[in-house]
Amino acid sequence: MNNADDSFSVEAIPLDSLDWTYSGEGNANILFAYTGTDPKLRGWMLRLLKCSCADNRPLVSVEQKHILEQANAKWLQERMLYTTKVVGSLVGDEYILPQRQAAVTSAFLCQLNAASEHHRPKYRLDKQIDVDQTTAILTRNGHQVSPVQDAHSVTVEIKPKWGFLPTSRFIAEDMAASKSVCHFCMKQHSQADVDQDGVFCSLDLFSGDQARVSHAVDCLALSKGCKLRIFVDGHPISSDHNALDTSKVPEWDRLKETVVEIVATDKLFGRLKHLQRQLDQFDIEGIFPMFQRALAEGRISTLDPPIDEWLLAVSEFNGRSAKSDTVEAVDEKQAILEFMVSTTLKDVSVLINMKQWPPSLQKSCSQALPEYSIAVIDADVKHIAKIPKYLQKKQKLVASYLQNNPDPSKQHQCRE
Repeated sequence: MNNADDSFSVEAIPLDSLDWTYSGEGNANILFAYTGTDPKLRGWMLRLLKCSCADNRPLVSVEQKHILEQANAKWLQERMLYTTKVVGSLVGDEYILPQRQAAVTSAFLCQLNAASEHHRPKYRLDKQIDVDQTTAILTRNGHQVSPVQDAHSVTVEIKPKWGFLPTSRFIAEDMAASKSVCHFCMKQHSQADVDQDGVFCSLDLFSGDQARVSHAVDCLALSKGCKLRIFVDGHPISSDHNALDTSKVPEWDRLKETVVEIVATDKLFGRLKHLQRQLDQFDIEGIFPMFQRALAEGRISTLDPPIDEWLLAVSEFNGRSAKSDTVEAVDEKQAILEFMVSTTLKDVSVLINMKQWPPSLQKSCSQALPEYSIAVIDADVKHIAKIPKYLQKKQKLVASYLQNNPDPSKQHQCRE
């Protein structure tokens, strides 16, 4: 088992906002790529926490502020350890980007807030950089720049989501549709005017069948949202809420074929599918009552467990998997923690980077895949307190789907 004592030292880095360029963001974090000349930072990105613009934080004393800073630094370090030690031990260290910890100042973060405002999507402006954080994560930039003249670096970012259909015996009869229709298909088929040919099924992406993977990529490229993003030389070619403009992608048809083959053949997607299923054998319908009992008996709390508990849970899971023990051997706390890790794996993004595109510029055989790197990002811990919300979301989704698709004989059927 990995040791949680592998701590990250906090580095002092140059804090010139002109050396950092807005790269993108999710709901909780915002990314800046380093564009300066410091060799220790070249090829790295700064990952910062966001907070609501409406947050009104009370004034605190110097001593209280110091305590909060220490608590936040510890939380950030455990977050990094969760990605590198917990998720990394499952999917493989080779798929986890290196991370470091850096000191930041409020003045520097305020400058980044101001500099990035005009580059950010409008729908993200309800949040801003949390200027009270004093430490931040440095992560290796997955968008490698091509060293070859007239070649581009192209990065494809995919959020694959669920790779399996649940079969848990805890799924109630009135929720049985979730055994045959994946989350994304259910969500899309809940709409009255759904385009049957344009429905993205996440199971296609994990199928290993190139025709199905190709259809999934086509659907993602045509859909609005951020499930498929393309970066050319580190720059996104479309905003999160627009369909992909493939005309701006160098040799899109060829790139799509390459991405399809990588997704269908790289072991990462099969590993994610297997882990999602094995870590979520009870489904949220089985986990919720376990969570209630464990909470009432004091065996668990709504606070996120410390890193040592996550490491123990993964160690037990790996040991059980090696022995092929049955699911009945898992105690309730272990099942809850495994479910939360599965929830993380269902929400990661995958970066596929080709630093020399088009591949004809390479010396390798034209029939072979071009040199590429692949990594898992956004592998953050999910808050255990959200378990009741997960059940509510599933119940609401299934009810909406059945309301729009009441005839069982006409309901959509997904296949793994």
